[in-house]
Amino acid sequence: MKTALTIAGSDSSGGAGIQQDLKVFSHFGIHGTSVVTSITAQNTRGVQSVHSLSEDIVSAQLDSVLSDLKPSAIKTGMLFSSGIISVIRKKIVNYGNLVVDPVMISTSGDMLLDEGATEELRKLISIARLSTPNIHEAEILSGIRIRGIEDMEAAAREIGNCVVKGGHLGYTDVLNWNDEIFHFPARSISRAKIHGSGCAFSAAIASCLANGMDIPDAVEHAKEFITSAIGRNFRAGSGLRFADTGGIKLSRTPNDGRGSKLLSSLEEAVNRFVSNEGSYRVMPEVGVNIAMALPGAKRPDRVAGITGRIVKDGKRAVPVGSIDFGGSSHIGRVVLTAMKYDADKRAAMNIKFSNRILKACRELGLSMVEFDRKMQPRDTKTMEWGISEAINNFGRVPDVVYDRGGIGKEAMIRIIGDNAKEVVETAIRIYGRISP
Repeated sequence: MKTALTIAGSDSSGGAGIQQDLKVFSHFGIHGTSVVTSITAQNTRGVQSVHSLSEDIVSAQLDSVLSDLKPSAIKTGMLFSSGIISVIRKKIVNYGNLVVDPVMISTSGDMLLDEGATEELRKLISIARLSTPNIHEAEILSGIRIRGIEDMEAAAREIGNCVVKGGHLGYTDVLNWNDEIFHFPARSISRAKIHGSGCAFSAAIASCLANGMDIPDAVEHAKEFITSAIGRNFRAGSGLRFADTGGIKLSRTPNDGRGSKLLSSLEEAVNRFVSNEGSYRVMPEVGVNIAMALPGAKRPDRVAGITGRIVKDGKRAVPVGSIDFGGSSHIGRVVLTAMKYDADKRAAMNIKFSNRILKACRELGLSMVEFDRKMQPRDTKTMEWGISEAINNFGRVPDVVYDRGGIGKEAMIRIIGDNAKEVVETAIRIYGRISP
């Protein structure tokens, strides 16, 4: 098992510091070890108190870890004092995969580096394989005022091998690696202030280095990871939000309230389905998707679903992928077609076809309509045609639309309802009927 070491402060809110780093190491399949440099009393509103540990106990922790666990990569975070930094530098001078996150100030604006420690921090950076300063830290370390990308490049060259993080200026990160410049723009931007994202980014780079990647690939993978984690940010307290580095959420967090509410509702429905023992009994071979649309939706990007599927793992239902708008093309088209006939029918999911399940649907009093794939005209899409055919034959949107499959096509039942919770509850009632 590969091991990585974080040398940083403890964050009592769990959103940054060693707590954040250890979550990230685990995500990348790395066993995480830690050396605590300081203890902070903090929450999502700020840092209330900082207690720096003695140089002796920091040194003892380092000796314990380095003499036995032999980390494949080391990252540093909040080091606080010049004395602690000096001890660390002398202990790890021969470790190649060293990533230094030059933590100077928290996202909430609190100072996390003692006065006079900057010069000692520069010495530590000089032995690192890579450092990861943000805009403010890069200005201090380079002496260059940063107003745009060109200034970020100049600062990166002045500092040495580093990534200048652009989260406070355009969201493009600039990597200087052996005097070659790389740009890593963000695909999406959250307007919220996110606690601990810098810690997570540097920990992700260290993890990738431990897994044998070179620097540009490690930075690219870490960028993808942190962009996704920030996209799924969540609120745990009354202040700053957290990046979801632990994979707690299935859905991303959009900036608009209506979209956020829908994604949260769909995530609750998905969790309700997968957490119920017996869900696997109604799952088809191709897996399950659940989709729900915004009111008045007419396009697939206004319908949320799972980017992958809920798949069967033995007797468990396991979601693979994330929840996002445009996530499910197949079930999304079922929803959009149903909404053309009844605007309130904004959700659908697919389940396994069997005569036993059809019987359960009848016993539950669900309205059911079948369409025949053999009757589908050329140059039509199956879901749009099949759902429309069923609705037109029935005279309204039924609870269930099913087909018996075709060549290369699995037979399928589709549940349609007003919202994701409703269709999931219907599926749960169905497997309750067929359970032995």
